[in-house]
Amino acid sequence: MRQVFAAGPPSYVLRQQLAGFLFLLPTLLFTLVFLIGPMVVAVVFSFTKFSILSAPEFNGGANYVTIFKMPAFWESLYVTGKYIFLRLSLIFLIAFFMAHIVQTRVLGAGVFQTIYFLPYVFPLAVTSVVWKIFFQARGLMESLTDLLGIEPISWLTHPDWALVAILITTVWSGVGYYSIILLAGLQTIPKSIWEASVVDGLTAPQRFFYVTLPMLKPTLFYLLVVGTVNTIQGFDPFLVMTDGGPGNATEVIGLLIFKQGVVNSRMGIASAMSVILLLLIFALTLVQQRLLRWKV
Repeated sequence: MRQVFAAGPPSYVLRQQLAGFLFLLPTLLFTLVFLIGPMVVAVVFSFTKFSILSAPEFNGGANYVTIFKMPAFWESLYVTGKYIFLRLSLIFLIAFFMAHIVQTRVLGAGVFQTIYFLPYVFPLAVTSVVWKIFFQARGLMESLTDLLGIEPISWLTHPDWALVAILITTVWSGVGYYSIILLAGLQTIPKSIWEASVVDGLTAPQRFFYVTLPMLKPTLFYLLVVGTVNTIQGFDPFLVMTDGGPGNATEVIGLLIFKQGVVNSRMGIASAMSVILLLLIFALTLVQQRLLRWKV
């Protein structure tokens, strides 16, 4: 009698699948331990009264009630929202200009591209220390204002100028990365589309709004999401340059979470703020996706 054996994948296929899983295993472990794990722990701690020196005690939603009654929380959300809007607006304007210069291949464009990308290589904390020295009295910025005949500005101690100083620092640090991504997006647009728009008689502004922007939707969506998340999480310059001052003029939500959890040892409150921040980031991502009408 003919024996019928159950068909199965060959051994070399199993070896390839095992090898692929082993290559993915470090990334999976990293994601579980350093991303998903802390998120789950933060959600659990957000329902507890917990400090570093005492064991967590379940208190229901008391932390969330306390947070929504805190004026500092709402002020930090306002400062964070203003900072996100101003930073991303400036970065996109400058990055589009830089990407256009490199794409047109003007003389020295390659050297210019290398120079403006260099600030992104340096850690933001180190960059903040350097720019803090520039903004101090008798620093570089005061010397420049003296040359222009402008009265000295209290960059880091004036409520209206402290956020401007941080914006200058973070825009200078990050605009090179955004310009590189935008340049890559511009180079994916077929030249035939540009030529057809010129033949159709579209002006330069019309080509930008009706050709360039629609073709850059995937790139813009990526930069908006990444830029929003990085802007919210990057509290390093606020901690290094102003520590949230003067007053609460530069106290963003990330810095407030740091102070509540590390400085004041209110880990339950800090965890609840982190959960709220996670939900806000998720909501902002959905809004940006809807505005750009781009399906992920």
